[in-house]
Amino acid sequence: MNMTFRAVDEAGRSYPFQTLLRKNSILLTLKKQTIEGVSRLWLLPDLGTARAGDEGYFILPRNISMVGDIQIFFTEREDVSYTYDKPILSAYGIKRPGLCAYVRIERNYWYGFEAKCEGGVYTATPVFDFTKHDALYDDIRVEIFQLPEDADFNDMARLEREIRLSRGEITTLREKCKRPAVEYARKYPLVRIRMGWKPSPSPVEHQTVENEPDMYVACDFARVRAIADELRRQGVEGAELQLVGWNRSGHDGRFPQLFPADPRLGGTEGLIETVNYVKSLGYRISTHTNTIDEYEIADTFTWDDIVVRRNGEYQQTGHYGGGFAYHVCLEKQLKNTKRDLPELAELGENGLHFTDVISIVIPDDCHSADHPSSTANGILYANEIIRYTQTLFEGFSSEGCMDFALPHLDYGLYVTFGNGFGVHKVPICDRFLPFFEIAYHGILLYNPMSTTVNYTIKEKNERLSLYLRGGKPSMYYYSKFRTGGQKNWMGEIDLVCDDETELRESVAAIKRAAEEYAPLADKQLCFIDKYEILGNGVEVVHYDDGTRVAGNFAEEARIYEGVTLPAGELAIL
Repeated sequence: MNMTFRAVDEAGRSYPFQTLLRKNSILLTLKKQTIEGVSRLWLLPDLGTARAGDEGYFILPRNISMVGDIQIFFTEREDVSYTYDKPILSAYGIKRPGLCAYVRIERNYWYGFEAKCEGGVYTATPVFDFTKHDALYDDIRVEIFQLPEDADFNDMARLEREIRLSRGEITTLREKCKRPAVEYARKYPLVRIRMGWKPSPSPVEHQTVENEPDMYVACDFARVRAIADELRRQGVEGAELQLVGWNRSGHDGRFPQLFPADPRLGGTEGLIETVNYVKSLGYRISTHTNTIDEYEIADTFTWDDIVVRRNGEYQQTGHYGGGFAYHVCLEKQLKNTKRDLPELAELGENGLHFTDVISIVIPDDCHSADHPSSTANGILYANEIIRYTQTLFEGFSSEGCMDFALPHLDYGLYVTFGNGFGVHKVPICDRFLPFFEIAYHGILLYNPMSTTVNYTIKEKNERLSLYLRGGKPSMYYYSKFRTGGQKNWMGEIDLVCDDETELRESVAAIKRAAEEYAPLADKQLCFIDKYEILGNGVEVVHYDDGTRVAGNFAEEARIYEGVTLPAGELAIL
């Protein structure tokens, strides 16, 4: 690979990387001393350059609002530029004449990506901005892997998996399934039940016990037990029931305060009875907690926990049932986790405990004089929170699948929101790929997008997306909870159980998911070898045991290797 490795700033000045040749890669280091005073940097512009008409493409990682990873072909097009941040993978791919490379970036800063085509010249670059989050405090490190010129995005994704496995950064799902709770989760659907919540966003931004809005009770503990009874009556072999909003004042009500379990739902005694009852029926049960958001109404609230921004203000992110949510510094999150979760663990839940948000956001950089924390330091604390919780309970699940969280994450509720907040347009993108799923299937369990939650009562394409991307079904009672016209990112079609008819119908939807998933549950232990997009609406996922799953996204029937696929249907081959 004969080229100069450099970064450029907003004035066009160049900054060379130091180069270290490794056995299978090139490690590039940009020393912090050489870029002091720089506000923004574009990395490796020469490497990520191609011309319109060239064969090949760029692969850029999705962020949490995209349905897949970005593939950009070098076609003739009008000038366009697109910049985004919060990538869930810290890597990108380049395939152009004479070069096929996979580039991995150390996530010790917040950074984003820029892709553009100007005058027929394509560029794709990581972009570092030292004015918004971390100030300059560390070197920038990038690793380049060169692949054969005939390699493609499937080879890049497999390489991502192989790198991390070989370095001991992640373990296989097969290894994780030695823990009974993970093995059970692999085989059966997740059933989340939102029990209670206050208006979200709240009309009261700064809540006290005196001005706290009423909580809506959707499903008390007795009703949870009725759901479990109906699951058993309908012959559902297995399911993990996960209680959301069981805590004081319901979902996002008074976090990080948990106890007492809300008396309007049946109180802590009702929670204990329900945990024991669900287990007695042969199902597993877990709970949902949150340590990243802190509300002023919590009996444990302290400003000392809260992230301080570079401008000295407290980090207020989100407006939910508890009012304004303040982000907790990762160091303080670990303290709160060790303070609060042992009491909950003693109640005996036996599923994959769920801690909200931590795996779908990049850790905050904190500028408090008492507990400063960089992005890299936050990642260390986030992983310790996940590891500690995983050992305290029988497993760990969270909201998303950021790559830094994967060492100890057993299940991600969704890889991204997808179109849950509306269609996210990327003007330079030619198609979205399941690159993440190719790389990490067989490493953890996941549901690919928030819109595929409750897939059995939604359009067929959600079902295809779930199974073609190797997902595990997630069913959700009362997934709709946002008020005041706010978007419900898991969709407007919901499981409810307000009366006996709704209870039977909702459990029947869960049963359909369980039965349809059963033949594919063992594929969770496989790696994905290849994903094909055939261009006629048919997409095919190839597992390393030789199994293929073909799905037809077209509006008319298609034939794949002699098998007729009706519109919206799939086949296991």
